Amino acid sequence: MPAVKSRRAPTKGDQREQALVDAARAVFRDKSISQVTVDELAGAAGIARSGFYFYFESKQALLAALVDQNIAEADLEMAEWLASDGLDRGALRRGLAAGLARWKVDGRWLREAFITPDPGPDVLQVRDRMIDQGCSAFAARIRRDARAGLTVDGPADLLAKMAVHLRSTMFADVYANPGAADEDALLDTLTDAILRLVYGVTPGAR
Repeated sequence: MPAVKSRRAPTKGDQREQALVDAARAVFRDKSISQVTVDELAGAAGIARSGFYFYFESKQALLAALVDQNIAEADLEMAEWLASDGLDRGALRRGLAAGLARWKVDGRWLREAFITPDPGPDVLQVRDRMIDQGCSAFAARIRRDARAGLTVDGPADLLAKMAVHLRSTMFADVYANPGAADEDALLDTLTDAILRLVYGVTPGAR
């Protein structure tokens, strides 16, 4: 007898909630988060303003859902490297390349969410929590390699935050200054910089 599948199909409510997240992603590509209204977001998703508040209590809550989705996407891009051990330069570079491709599309709102010094109250309400959440998988990998004696001394959470900030800062620069740097060279250099930060050696040393 075939196994019974317990995973339910998305409901109309699920679909409308995801439509709002998708609409926010599209709208925030063209306008500052602080300038976008709830009416704009609801209209872009094809629902009434009252429908927006059925799914999200505020624009900040919708932004948090969008950032949560972005973090899940980043973890998926890095999944090969996060699941491996040691330097594994190839897997790290492939994950970074996938992340850079996403930043080239969504860089406007990602810069505002993660990089801008004073992005306004809408973003500040979710930024710190989301950065910590975004570093958690990276930190877990560092702890695993630290137990094997492979990493430099230092708190895994702090090393992870440094590496993630470095990644985000470089990707934000590529978005803001398209064509200013050779992307292959940037990815090679960023990959090696993260590995030196965490492991204290260049990839060819092991």
